[in-house]
Amino acid sequence: MTPTRRTALTALAGSALLLTGCGSPHHRGRAARPDPAAPAGDLTVMIIRHGEKPADGTPGRDDDGRPDNSSLTARGWQRADALPRLFTPQPAPGLRTPTTVYAATDTGPHAGAHRMRQTVTPLAKQLGLTLDLDYAETREAALAASVTTRPGPVLICWEHSRIPAITKALAPTAGAPTTWPDRFDLVWILTRTNGTWSFHQTDQHLLPGDA
Repeated sequence: MTPTRRTALTALAGSALLLTGCGSPHHRGRAARPDPAAPAGDLTVMIIRHGEKPADGTPGRDDDGRPDNSSLTARGWQRADALPRLFTPQPAPGLRTPTTVYAATDTGPHAGAHRMRQTVTPLAKQLGLTLDLDYAETREAALAASVTTRPGPVLICWEHSRIPAITKALAPTAGAPTTWPDRFDLVWILTRTNGTWSFHQTDQHLLPGDA
């Protein structure tokens, strides 16, 4: 082999080693590590109270129509049946169609009333979603942690006195009220944009007599 050809081959081999040692592994390493400074993704979280409950002699009825004080009243069932039109096919202003729907668990040792599940079941069925019933009342912090992992709009149906615990755990600086008013026809909306949370609320306007 001539000195000129040997020199050329040696240079090519050195270039190949340089590309192999410094190029591909370095590129793969950067792709495998997420940027810890990247802002949290945008997220919309909508929270509602369950539908109307037994009061002043108005009875509740379970899923089969039997008397049950842990279930919705006739008006509560009407609200549940009307709820899908608030979110589909064109959501009301300020709202979005949820891709995840939570309700407080109503089975097991920590079960609460059935009203939360009953209220959002028609909506979940219309959307083809399985209700997330993993969290009981008093586990609002765990619920909030789960919500932040969801990629799309989230709807939560909860017992009204504990809804502020959700907003406090989820977005303490958003400015949400510290108490839920004595109403069944509200939606609280928490929006995370570029890592910053904001709050507003809207009326449902679903049934005669709603504000």
